[in-house]
Amino acid sequence: MRLALVLCLVAACTARQARSAHRAGEVMTAGGLIGLLATVAVAEIDEDDHSAILHGGFTFVPIAIVGALMYAATDSAVNRPEAPQVSADRSADTAMSLAKEAKHAARRGDCAEVLALEPRVRELDAGIYRRFRRAEVIKTCLEPEAAPSPDAVPALPQPAPAPSITP
Repeated sequence: MRLALVLCLVAACTARQARSAHRAGEVMTAGGLIGLLATVAVAEIDEDDHSAILHGGFTFVPIAIVGALMYAATDSAVNRPEAPQVSADRSADTAMSLAKEAKHAARRGDCAEVLALEPRVRELDAGIYRRFRRAEVIKTCLEPEAAPSPDAVPALPQPAPAPSITP
């Protein structure tokens, strides 16, 4: 019954708890085996109480077994490779850091840097790009300059019509 309780607790633990249980299983197994070997060694040295010492040493057997079971139960959780970061997560993180960098540049008045970072943010993450475009500090750099009025642009001289030759 205790074994089932221990296995149930080990199976429902976090990664940190699994590492602790794994280490405890190692220590219990080693301690149980060392205790059993020490008991046998003492029993061989003291031949008068040989059987009494060995009976006392059998208490180390369940300790070693429970430790080995705890170690085995947590081994897969402890040795599981960590999942690599998904590419979308990295793209979002990169887009967010670029957007922050662009905001700092806009606050400094460096609109050229904002304009250089804007396409990269757009390529990496559409959601972050939408928020990026709505930021007031960014809008100051991304607003198009007023189009020049037609009166301000000097008109080019029109070419003279070609003379017509009639035969």
